[in-house]
Amino acid sequence: MRGSKIVKMRHLLLFLALVGFTVGQGSRFRQEFPGPYCAARADRCCRDRQDGCAQPISTTLCYCDEFCERGEHGDCCPDYEEVCMGIAPEPENATSCVYKNRYFTPYDQALVDNCNTCKCNMDGSVTCTEDVCLADDDLLRQLHHLERSIGWKATNYSEWWGHKYDEGKVLRLGTFQPRFRVKAMKRLSNKGGHLPSRFDASEHWTGLVAEARDQGWCGSSWAFSTATMASDRFAILSKGREMVQLAPQQMLACVRRQQGCSGGHLDTAWQYLRRTGVVNEECYPYIAAQNVCKISNDDTLITANCELPVKVNRTLMYKMGPAFSLNNETDIMAEIKDRGTVQAIMRVYRDFFSYRSGIYRHSAAATPAEERSAYHSVRLIGWGEERVGYDVVKYWIAINSWGQWWGENGRFRILRGSNECDIESYVLASNPYVHEHVQAIRKVGELQELIVGTGYVPHPSRRYPPYAHRG
Repeated sequence: MRGSKIVKMRHLLLFLALVGFTVGQGSRFRQEFPGPYCAARADRCCRDRQDGCAQPISTTLCYCDEFCERGEHGDCCPDYEEVCMGIAPEPENATSCVYKNRYFTPYDQALVDNCNTCKCNMDGSVTCTEDVCLADDDLLRQLHHLERSIGWKATNYSEWWGHKYDEGKVLRLGTFQPRFRVKAMKRLSNKGGHLPSRFDASEHWTGLVAEARDQGWCGSSWAFSTATMASDRFAILSKGREMVQLAPQQMLACVRRQQGCSGGHLDTAWQYLRRTGVVNEECYPYIAAQNVCKISNDDTLITANCELPVKVNRTLMYKMGPAFSLNNETDIMAEIKDRGTVQAIMRVYRDFFSYRSGIYRHSAAATPAEERSAYHSVRLIGWGEERVGYDVVKYWIAINSWGQWWGENGRFRILRGSNECDIESYVLASNPYVHEHVQAIRKVGELQELIVGTGYVPHPSRRYPPYAHRG
């Protein structure tokens, strides 16, 4: 109880008429005592308990301080919720709607149901939007039911909840369907010898293959997969001397004829890496949004104000040789085993977003015709096989760009040898111009071509003249 005699009068409970006031009687209370009360005060509302924060009402006082909210013993003014809490009064005799055990009125905000919203109509009916969500209970229920037959497990990621499937296709993928120029890239046939039944580049080259990063809600997989695969190859083919995380943000901002966070083509990304090159992540941090390009075509690490590497005397941008595509399963395996990770384009369906573990294959769960797939690009880092009953199931090991919270610590396994989701159709590789023993071999106009002495072998499609070591 408040200490003054006036306050003791409050516990006459606002002269009996206010004794039984409840939320359900709010409209009637406002009608009988319309006010204004709190709205008429100069400072309106008060923090904590302030007995002077009061207004006369009938034969007693009502209050506009936070202490007045005490359930059935409360003594707030009739307009306290509206003025001090911003809660609009409910119209008398308002229609009530119910949706999934939740009650609301036409005057309430629309209810949010995953990626859809539901509105209460004046006739008591409920109208909801009908967008396909990135994940929902029906999809997860079907995937759990199909778990044994599809060979992988699904889970409910909170990151996807509340987002439309169309959002996910644009902002969580981001690689456009290959154009003719990519399809026509020179294919390289490896003449690899024995290939083991299992190989993981991250185990073979310990510490030289980057773990999964998160591209965020930006359709930048075209830049992410290109930059991370190039980073892996710099580390591997330099034997650890050039451990660098290349900047996808530079490609996102600077590569022309791309659509930034709405997607891009891989051939254009590789051309940029070959002609201009990129800086490291610390020099051009990733922000999951397209910004103004701050790198010019003739920049070096020095003119770009980047910190220079310690282990090598590099001042030039990090550049890659021409990208080339690989013919088949064996060629892909040999390339990974000999020179490191490769880049693969894959078709993504809605069920892939819910993948948690196992060997992925596209399921028939909740995929009507209108749920068109989209393209994505990832790194392939190895392969393996697993016995399932009497069968041996072959798979690729891949690293996604959705962070380590997704899948198998950011990775996933997918069927190998059957071109599941087109993952074997467009597999690209490229070799880096690592720093050690870089030598000029000829001038072409204003450009000077380079040859590298740490394992870089020019692709057969490029015709170089014979060259010898210069002292």
